[in-house]
Amino acid sequence: MIIVLDASAAVEIALNRAHSTQLREILRKADLVLAPDTFPSEITNVFWKYASFSAMPIDQCEKGIDYCIDLIDEYRETKTMCREVFAESLNNHHPSHDLFYLVLARRSNASILTIDKKMKERAHAMKIKLAYEDS
Repeated sequence: MIIVLDASAAVEIALNRAHSTQLREILRKADLVLAPDTFPSEITNVFWKYASFSAMPIDQCEKGIDYCIDLIDEYRETKTMCREVFAESLNNHHPSHDLFYLVLARRSNASILTIDKKMKERAHAMKIKLAYEDS
């Protein structure tokens, strides 16, 4: 099984939140975990927000960044997906940064692992398999 891991699920795992046990198990069973090459910048931005606005200690944020980045087996270049992502963003009225994950999943015949409700809705609309449904 191939999984495309998005930032929301990775942070959930790194911070050991409510769904982390189930998400970790899905990753453990995966043959390959993919992410677009924008993933590290998204993860870094999430932990910047935690450090800046939630007073999370910097060393904990740095460990979280490293942990999330290490969850990925292969990063795929986004440059080759831009036009397809742009078209899907327009068609789906959804931000392009999420569509990189969904287009990558479609191109790789992979399931998307996310806890983002809107991304799950887009995945359903685009007929992309979900690796995890919590509701």
